[in-house]
Amino acid sequence: MSSALAVDSRRGVAQAPVAGTLFGVIHDEQGRLVANALVILVGAERFVYSDAGGRYRFSAITSGRYALRISRIGFAPVVIEGVVVLPDSNAQRDIQLDASIAALSQVTITPGSFTLLDRAASSRLSLSREALLTAPQLAEDLFRSLNRLPGLSGSDFSAKIRVRNGGVDEQLVTLDGLELVEPFHLKDFDGALSILDGESIGRVSVTTGGFTAASGNRQTGLIEMQSAEPAPGRSRTAVGLSVSNMRARGEGSFANGRGAWLVSGRRGYLDLVFKLINEKDPPDPRYFDIFGKVQYRLSANQVATLHALIANDQLRLIDEDSSKVSSRYGNRYVWGTLQSRVTDRIGVTTLASLSALSWRRDVRDVQRLRSRSFDRVRIVDRRALQAASIKQDWTVDFTDHVSLRAGAEYREEGADYDYARQQVERGVQATTVVVLDSMLINAALSPNGARTSGYLSLRLRPHSSLTAEFGARADHHDWTGQTTVSPRSNVAWTPFARTTLRAAWGFYHQAHTLQDLSIVDGDTAFARAERAEHRIVGIEQELPGGWTARAEAYRRLITSPRARYVNVDGRVESPLPEADLDRVRVDPSSARVEGVEVLAQYDRGGHLRGGAAIVVSRARAIVDGKRVPRPFDEPMAATFDLSYRGSNGWTVALAWTARSGWPTASPRFKVDTLAPGRYTARRVPSLPDFNQRLAAYQRVDIRATRSWTTARGRINAWVDLFNAFDRSNQRGYSYSWSLASPSTISVQTTREDFLGRLPTFGLGWEF
Repeated sequence: MSSALAVDSRRGVAQAPVAGTLFGVIHDEQGRLVANALVILVGAERFVYSDAGGRYRFSAITSGRYALRISRIGFAPVVIEGVVVLPDSNAQRDIQLDASIAALSQVTITPGSFTLLDRAASSRLSLSREALLTAPQLAEDLFRSLNRLPGLSGSDFSAKIRVRNGGVDEQLVTLDGLELVEPFHLKDFDGALSILDGESIGRVSVTTGGFTAASGNRQTGLIEMQSAEPAPGRSRTAVGLSVSNMRARGEGSFANGRGAWLVSGRRGYLDLVFKLINEKDPPDPRYFDIFGKVQYRLSANQVATLHALIANDQLRLIDEDSSKVSSRYGNRYVWGTLQSRVTDRIGVTTLASLSALSWRRDVRDVQRLRSRSFDRVRIVDRRALQAASIKQDWTVDFTDHVSLRAGAEYREEGADYDYARQQVERGVQATTVVVLDSMLINAALSPNGARTSGYLSLRLRPHSSLTAEFGARADHHDWTGQTTVSPRSNVAWTPFARTTLRAAWGFYHQAHTLQDLSIVDGDTAFARAERAEHRIVGIEQELPGGWTARAEAYRRLITSPRARYVNVDGRVESPLPEADLDRVRVDPSSARVEGVEVLAQYDRGGHLRGGAAIVVSRARAIVDGKRVPRPFDEPMAATFDLSYRGSNGWTVALAWTARSGWPTASPRFKVDTLAPGRYTARRVPSLPDFNQRLAAYQRVDIRATRSWTTARGRINAWVDLFNAFDRSNQRGYSYSWSLASPSTISVQTTREDFLGRLPTFGLGWEF
């Protein structure tokens, strides 16, 4: 094996950020060239795949010291440390891979899968850390970055994600195996940010449907996150400052490398952002989150890890009418895992956890009529959730062709609801303020019980090109008294080296969770579990010239949807949505979501990287015997991304997003007779027919990132321009009305828009 590696003899001397090139050839122990090997340049967080001649190449690399991580199905992974790229030079490193059979249980066969920050060797469609961190993004939020994946969508105001028109509560979110409940800051503004710092996350897997029996009890999607692994060797520290928050991260090792630790924290001050966008009576939101973990290798076959995640929010809002909002929210998670390798073919993971969440709101909404102030709404909201769980997952690779996965979880939960709302709607008749309607909700309850789950999956590889998995899971919830059984199956076939076909079918039951009673709307009873049937087929194709493409068709049939309350006017940022007059109950008898997604990505490790996606879909529900669009239905959506890596440390990225306008419902008004000859007009609830659609949405974002390598570490700076062309994107309507005559109501409609142009910036230092 021939190799030549440039060596930097000027250690400790700061280098100018002039680009260099790293290249080489990958072959096996017999000298045969290896194509499609994944080569990650650790430090720059970039990747390429070797071509048909086994060649790989990175260009436009900022000079510095890196590591190479190489993986390929059928070969043992290789890590090469101390790769130095000098300014304006070429460094060559040829690599040998030794044959190895990948465990059958580690092969990805689920359609609709995406990987971020790291790469799964069995799928080439994903985003590296470098691609994610240099892409345009608002408030550096990891969840907001996911919204650009095909089949995922969200709002300018929110970090919450909808997967293929599913509700925001219909996807399972986990961190290092633990289920996270409402992992969002700023809940009064529809969860504007996630509670997870992307810098502390090492890998994200997103599955938009067809996930296996091992992967939880949600009916739409799956978001699995793994925290970053602390780097071996000396301690490392990173600090950052941006418009929305300041952050710090530290990591290191102890006990001669057997133990390692990582801790990260953020402190937010989004009140500055509200001032930047000229928000009237801006709120004063403050938040912080802290994540930490300590892991220790007990033996060659056992690793124990202790995790903690803490997040807090508080908000004070007082407007010119003396309306007030005061709120506090808390998320507390502590969990430990023990990963054991019983034999070379048997692995087991045990997880035990404690969780505590709290919601606290005090709201006073004032209505001004005839130069007088009246209390329209008063809310006192106290809710909490506590949970303790233990679960275990087993993987047994009987042979290279047969693998079994099995697991069980027992979770004890208790919730507390203490909620009171007094609401009075007033109007003006002649010169008199009159009461049109009033409401009083006062509820206190403390449901509790256990959730018991188990699953079993058999994976088979009858041929080297064909892998199939058949399994089922059962879930029982004490508070509903219901047990559900969900059979599932997945198949992946690779008829050619560059072509993979995937298919999935299964039932996905979602129980009414203990903390999800709509007590704010007066509901005090748990509903039966929802059931969705997934049918998915897809093809993934590697194309010449650094391109990869995927097409996927899906259908989700929902036979027992739960009634939900929605606000149809588009005021997603309202701190008291349950008291707004556009609040309606949507109670479908069935629903269907279907669509086709096409995605293409380009990256050869050089100056240019890009991708494009288009989604054609339809989401319909049967409501009161009529077929109507589901909320947030998007018949057409498209994204385009392009970035350029400069030779002087700069990366400039552009992102274009477009979609159909969401459906909305027409408001309904009526004339009330107060007394003979005395009338008034008011808005009343109506069955949402979603017979209107907002204007189409379109946005261009631009981000410029610069990095410097110095003797004291690495400096990163960025400038981001959200909605660069200041396009007015409609989010809904607001209405005002009056009585023009005893039989005529005059309604004034005002268009409401999402965010306009918003510049942000940030600076980070790693040392």
